[in-house]
Amino acid sequence: MALKISERKQFLAKRKNDGKRVTIGFTGIADLRHFIALEYIRGMMKACADYDINFVNMGAAIKYSLFDDINFLSHYTKNFKFMKPPLIDGLVTWAASLYEFMEEKAIIKTFSDLRPLPMVDIGHLDIPGASMVKIDSNSAIKTLMDHLVNAHHYKKFAFIGTDISEAQKRRLFNFQLELQRHGLEEIPGSICMMNKKMEAQYIDEQVDKLISRFDMHEKREIDAILTGSDIIAAEVIEHLFRQGYSVPRDVAVVGFNNWYESITARSPITTIDLVYFKRGYAAVELLIDKIIDPEHKSETLYYKTDLIVRQSCGCLEKSVSLLQSKQNLSFLSETDAESESILRAELSDEVKKIFPYLSQDSITNLLDSFFADIYESGFDKASAPYDGRNSASEEDQGHTLKWFRNIMQDYRKEKEFDSEHFQNAVTSLRTLLIPVIKNEGSDTIFFAESIFHQMRALISVFQKYDLIADRENPYRMNNIASQSLSFTQVTSIDQIFEVLRHQMSVLDIPGAVLALSDEMSYSFPSPTITFVHPDSSPDAQKLLGQKISEPHLFPKWLSDSTKRHSVMLEVLHNSDQYFGYAFFDIKKLNMAIYDALRMLVSNALYTVYKKEGRVKNTSVSITQSQIQNIIPKISGEEQKGGRTRITAEKITGYLTEHMNEMTNIEKMAESLMVSKSFLSKKCKELTALSVQQLHEKLKIEQAKNMLTMNYEFSDIASKLGFKNQNYFSNVFKKNTGLSPKNWLKNNS
Repeated sequence: MALKISERKQFLAKRKNDGKRVTIGFTGIADLRHFIALEYIRGMMKACADYDINFVNMGAAIKYSLFDDINFLSHYTKNFKFMKPPLIDGLVTWAASLYEFMEEKAIIKTFSDLRPLPMVDIGHLDIPGASMVKIDSNSAIKTLMDHLVNAHHYKKFAFIGTDISEAQKRRLFNFQLELQRHGLEEIPGSICMMNKKMEAQYIDEQVDKLISRFDMHEKREIDAILTGSDIIAAEVIEHLFRQGYSVPRDVAVVGFNNWYESITARSPITTIDLVYFKRGYAAVELLIDKIIDPEHKSETLYYKTDLIVRQSCGCLEKSVSLLQSKQNLSFLSETDAESESILRAELSDEVKKIFPYLSQDSITNLLDSFFADIYESGFDKASAPYDGRNSASEEDQGHTLKWFRNIMQDYRKEKEFDSEHFQNAVTSLRTLLIPVIKNEGSDTIFFAESIFHQMRALISVFQKYDLIADRENPYRMNNIASQSLSFTQVTSIDQIFEVLRHQMSVLDIPGAVLALSDEMSYSFPSPTITFVHPDSSPDAQKLLGQKISEPHLFPKWLSDSTKRHSVMLEVLHNSDQYFGYAFFDIKKLNMAIYDALRMLVSNALYTVYKKEGRVKNTSVSITQSQIQNIIPKISGEEQKGGRTRITAEKITGYLTEHMNEMTNIEKMAESLMVSKSFLSKKCKELTALSVQQLHEKLKIEQAKNMLTMNYEFSDIASKLGFKNQNYFSNVFKKNTGLSPKNWLKNNS
């Protein structure tokens, strides 16, 4: 049973008064520019602010660093060294986000090894001992199907998704259960599951299958298509349009996730919102409960999703529903409607309530624009969806849309763009103006709906561009160029710190602490705190010079009772060598900034360390003599491989290039343009070893090099493609007769 807010705050206040402010961490792997990860983080940060506790983002991002190296997972695993008390009191995990990089058993073991640290997970994996915040996926599909069956009376359904997504396979399963619950039959050939990613060409293939199997006009054989994602739904709608079908007139289409595509689709998509912000917030609350009572039984909180109703299912907005129920706005009585001047005066007063900052001329311009679009422009104008991707001319965009675009541009000049205000304004305008044309017929009403849809899409485009401009500011060419130049010109550590202070000011990062080692190392260092910004306080000065033996023993500067912190952890490295790490204060939800700084600082440190002779230049790459020791001496003709052009050198060359992977003979044969059986035979002839045996022995030789460079066993296992550290140790002992530890002792 979750604790009450008052109980949590009472406990946390006592901790703060005792000088032990609670600190929680978050870890996962995601594209931190994507809204899902950011919404999770935003929810967690809001909860931490409300409960007055510290937040450490230990997450990592996929491919949002310019020119970053490819050995992503090995660097990310360093973050686990921080995930212990006293640095943090608990951890929110997103274990499922590691699926692309690790097997499920390895993921679960990795997080299970963090016990007894209190944990709450926000994904679909079950971590023993952790509380969970999950989506009630059963109710999500149930809510969607109830709406389609009960509100629209649809009975004939199809489904398009991808079976490489476990989540979408579950949605298909729940969809099939809902068909049974409603007493509906699954139509043969109506389920189309791709075994590929959600790319347009593959989605189009599934749509073409449905078109070839069913009469899709006017809901003759299919009423509605459910999809596994808004990305799929948006492309389904677009491809249907290209094939001469209209959504929702010919067939309804619904999505899942409430992504950006749901707003900008040709027909705005009815979808399921997965309440990421709420789940991030709830995860922090559950984590506080586990920190208060570590022995309390773990619990799973299932969050109900929200149904977002838009046009693609066949619904009209509330303003149109108002007409269907024969309700009228008070000022639109039959008497008032007889006089156009009275009507326009009343409309003008109502518009002023929606946009109180507009002049009377601007309001008059809006009304003129709307009626010109409805009665003069014709249906070929103002009806093409504006999604930010087309290049519609001023004339083609329609009067109302041009008016609205100009209003938003003027608004943005004066203050920060407020998408919620403009979305609410569009809803109010719909409610106001649709009843005015209620007697013009359904085609005119739908035409008006398309105008308001364009306005909503334009709001989303404005919002998206604003977010991109904010979150990706470091990636603008002029900005990244100036930062790169300033860092590349440094010749000392002090100059690096001077440039860093300047760039933090430019990027609005209020504070940072860097812990650096004396020299670059292939193993994770035990660094010294060498940079604190701002450094004006006595507490900051006390930090300087402190040696950090283990990352989790970092001084509890985050728990300063007079100041709450939200910080981003960045590991500083250049290729496989490490300098230390940094904590950057988070002021804005702009995760790309911190990684850009990490990259630039790391490159500058490498330059200075190399100049000062503090870089270990010894290579860990396997040598030619090591390869010759593995392969027996055989005749030159045998080594060349006769006429086949498959030589021992080519075989070992391929395997050393793929040292970090598990042996894949099929992939290797394809790369060398021979058959799998021929490759296996030739490898045995040329090396006296199977491909698997040869690859294993090459890895063991490279492991020896890494052991002498003080790599940690877990890093060696990860970098050489072994399932885990134990498996690596067993293979090493099988090949050398010694455990890695004993081998290192004998060869150091």
